Amino acid sequence: MKRTRAEMRADLMRQAEVLVDELLDWNEQTSEPTLTQIEEVVLKLRQRLSEQMAMTVIESQEATRSVPSPKCPTCQVEMHYKDMKQDTVESRVGQLALNRGYYYCETCRTGLFPLDHQLRVWDKHWSEQVAKYAVWLSGLMEYEEAERVLNQVGQIPLSDSSLWRRAQKWGESFKAVEAAQRATATAVPARGSVIRGEARQQPKMGAAMDGAKVYIRKETWKELKVGCIFDLEVRPTPDQQTGDLVDLAHAVQNSYVAHLGGPEVFGERVWTEARRRNWTQAQDTIVLGDGAPWIWNQAQDHFFDSRQGVDWYHATEHLAHAGGLLKGEGTTSAHQWFKAQETPLFEGHADQIAAQLPKAAQKNTPVADHLRREAGYFQDNHRRMQYQELREDGFPIGSGMVESGCKRFRKRFTGAGMRWSRPSIECLIPIRAAIMSHHFDQAWQAAYKSPPN
Repeated sequence: MKRTRAEMRADLMRQAEVLVDELLDWNEQTSEPTLTQIEEVVLKLRQRLSEQMAMTVIESQEATRSVPSPKCPTCQVEMHYKDMKQDTVESRVGQLALNRGYYYCETCRTGLFPLDHQLRVWDKHWSEQVAKYAVWLSGLMEYEEAERVLNQVGQIPLSDSSLWRRAQKWGESFKAVEAAQRATATAVPARGSVIRGEARQQPKMGAAMDGAKVYIRKETWKELKVGCIFDLEVRPTPDQQTGDLVDLAHAVQNSYVAHLGGPEVFGERVWTEARRRNWTQAQDTIVLGDGAPWIWNQAQDHFFDSRQGVDWYHATEHLAHAGGLLKGEGTTSAHQWFKAQETPLFEGHADQIAAQLPKAAQKNTPVADHLRREAGYFQDNHRRMQYQELREDGFPIGSGMVESGCKRFRKRFTGAGMRWSRPSIECLIPIRAAIMSHHFDQAWQAAYKSPPN
């Protein structure tokens, strides 16, 4: 039977008075308390009052269950009331004892707790916010560390195994949301449909792709492909050599995706994130990478009208290697050759460097194959090595934004002794990506808006 407002208020006031008396008794009995002692006693009393207040509201909700009984979600037939069942839920305000009505569908042979649906208690024994904290922390740090944070900071008793189960359960929901978004982003327009043009009003944007190794049990080291979508901002930046301020493009508002598998699905995920970020409205765009062919294949498939650039650092690494092959690794002559070719490379003459190396290979038989490979690298990518032009047009020439993303993925997935099963890491990847992209709250809402299967 539902209590009146006056009855609930009177009961809460009585309980509050008891707690206030406990606080005052403690104050009289404790000589010169420290701030820590005061914090501890106040927080304990606050939690007890919070639990009582939450339980009062929950009990009033259960007392207003509608008649007739709810309809079965599957067959829409009215369900039959069975009895009241108890359960406990860990919440941000403490442990709550739920006593709620249970309804059963004879046709579908399924049960339902209407109050659980109202409260969105879809993770057994955990409130939505506690489950959210568990998943968020699981994407940030090792499960054991997350357990300590929840217990010591949040006063929420969750074991590392419970954290792992939360991450696995809701990681599957994150994956399902991502798959639905990917299907929409890559769908072929229906025949006869009119595709509206989009005004290019957004700032310049970029995409970068790279890979990081993670250890998968029974598979050894596998490549986790990482993609980054970013806006571009030009601002005065000290030149590394002269110290003068020059206007250089910087990647800002970085967001990330990752995939443990082939490049095709990965490319779709990068494109899905680009669409979410309104890529098609950008004034101009660029794709950056280290020169791996799979990157440019995906760029051609999904970003065919974007400019392309090979990361400057990787290009100079290849240039230095070629110099070492020609002049001897680590020699003064090799360094001089490198410095002589560095400016032409920056100015966009990688094809001239490529032309030199096969000729030199004819005179250096022991390293001829290596020189030809370096020549092929510069020849294949020379159109992506227009560094001076890219910089003048307000684009970056380095892919540090995605390399930084790779390091952050490795930080979570390649700690000491970490060995992952494929299902476990695949559930955690979208969680980690959402955290790194600063849109975990939006991703959580999309995943939690309905009960998982």
